[in-house]
Amino acid sequence: MHLVDTVEVEPEHVDRYLELVSTLGMAVMTGAGASFVSCATTPGDVGERQHIQVVWAFDDFVHWNEIRKNMVLDPRYHEYGGTAASLRVGGTRRFFVPVTLSPSL
Repeated sequence: MHLVDTVEVEPEHVDRYLELVSTLGMAVMTGAGASFVSCATTPGDVGERQHIQVVWAFDDFVHWNEIRKNMVLDPRYHEYGGTAASLRVGGTRRFFVPVTLSPSL
């Protein structure tokens, strides 16, 4: 299962947000039991707000609930969440479940 956070930030906040995810975010999330999958951004040279997508993996919702509990008990989580909130102007959080597809011939 994947948790996909897509945040919208002003272009001048992209580097700071990425730094936050790669340091405090990574420590909090992996310490709580999630696995880092990927991070990507929309292009920065088009003159509009950018989106940053961060993907985390875990087994199922039972595992996610354990991760959530661990995060809330970690004092770094509150710093991470507060700082991230101050940098973003919007975004979404979605859970994705893998599906198996077979190509049709």
